Amino acid sequence: MAKPLFRRTAVAALTTALVAALAACGTSSSDDDPASGGGGDTPDSDAPVTISINDLPPTEEPERRQSMLDKIERFEEANPHITIEATEYRWAADTFPAMLAGGTEPTVTALPFTEVQGLAARGQAAEISEQLEGAGFLEDLNPGLMEVVTAPDGGIYGVPYAAYTAGLIYNRALFEQAGLDPDDPPKTWDDIRAAARTIQEKTGVPGLISMTTENVGGWTLTAMSAAFGGLMEEVDGETATASFDSEPTKQALEFLRALRWEDDTMGANFLINWEDSRNEFGAGRAGMMIAGADAYTDLVETRGLPPEAFGVAPLPQDDDAVGALSGGSVDLISARATPEQIDAALTWIQFNRFAKYYDEQTALDNVDGAAKDGRPVGTIELPIVSQELYDQYLGWIEELINVPRENAEYYLTTIQEIPLVSEPPVKGQELYAALDPVVQAVLTREDADIDALLAEAEDNVNALIQAG
Repeated sequence: MAKPLFRRTAVAALTTALVAALAACGTSSSDDDPASGGGGDTPDSDAPVTISINDLPPTEEPERRQSMLDKIERFEEANPHITIEATEYRWAADTFPAMLAGGTEPTVTALPFTEVQGLAARGQAAEISEQLEGAGFLEDLNPGLMEVVTAPDGGIYGVPYAAYTAGLIYNRALFEQAGLDPDDPPKTWDDIRAAARTIQEKTGVPGLISMTTENVGGWTLTAMSAAFGGLMEEVDGETATASFDSEPTKQALEFLRALRWEDDTMGANFLINWEDSRNEFGAGRAGMMIAGADAYTDLVETRGLPPEAFGVAPLPQDDDAVGALSGGSVDLISARATPEQIDAALTWIQFNRFAKYYDEQTALDNVDGAAKDGRPVGTIELPIVSQELYDQYLGWIEELINVPRENAEYYLTTIQEIPLVSEPPVKGQELYAALDPVVQAVLTREDADIDALLAEAEDNVNALIQAG
């Protein structure tokens, strides 16, 4: 298990003190490694430096955009030697490679867990372990998440800032209509199947819907396979091999096949992307779905699901289960960053992502606007920091929490006991894409040959991995 990332600091420390202290902790980089950014010069912590960041909200979202601009202004006031250039660019698998090739990527880019290892292996991300050690950043992040940004050689590439696990999302209102207890969600795969039949019979709504397109079909199958005991990739040192032609993955597909062809509890549409699944569930047209356990905000704020209808449980763990698939986002620093830019980037990441966990007033300021606007506060998530720090943060904002966290008690009290499984570290999105047609075939052809489908997809992914 990798080391956690953030050092314990005084609870009452002011945000400006935190970021100023970080800015002063410059360390030298590796002498010859281009990914270290600048090659061995000791950073000048007082020298003017400019960094660029992504994910500035667009002008169509004026309140969120102004909130980010205000945060940048506060940061620059606290760190007058650092200038932030914010861009609206949002990471996408089909555009980021071109930015890397042209040298136009931001200094700091927020991107999914699945991308880190590939970028690190190709020398397209800054290795930041020395800077983190020099800044004393090594004790407060959830230790189970550091593997995402730790390469086989032990180097650290990026800072995780948001995480979730795959979970069973269920509609508590439909459970009640079907005579099921929403406070006692399914705990086994047989329970899910039985609940799906009951919901279908009593309400006429599909008991379970499953995503199948645009890579999320492969993601769903990967999450299910882990719960049955399978990993989609085997990694040995710096070598990765696709390994989903396995009994656990076949069990997961047989489970879907049974609900589709024996029980007829999955509706009539089997070409469902991420957006489709959220729309159907938010409109009350699905009893359950496998999705990120952090789905509350999108379902309630965007899709119209009543807050009290949101239910979440961990995916059932078979006797041979390897754990709960985790995903999330990482702030990755460009390999082109100078040592000064790396230190400035880490100072910004601390201010932007983590100051709320160390200072009560910052925590309150961070959620005050959302609370006043009626947006969710206290959502269900996998803590990115230690449980102690996270509980402290929840205590600070307790009076502003408007999410019915008591409805997720089973998930919140059990998720810490389930090992976390990282997403496939090499060609992860390509692996998901290769599995989409497999899931689609099982749900649209009763005689689909699961063995042949998995063997062909596995060969295709291994060819992609070998091609680099």
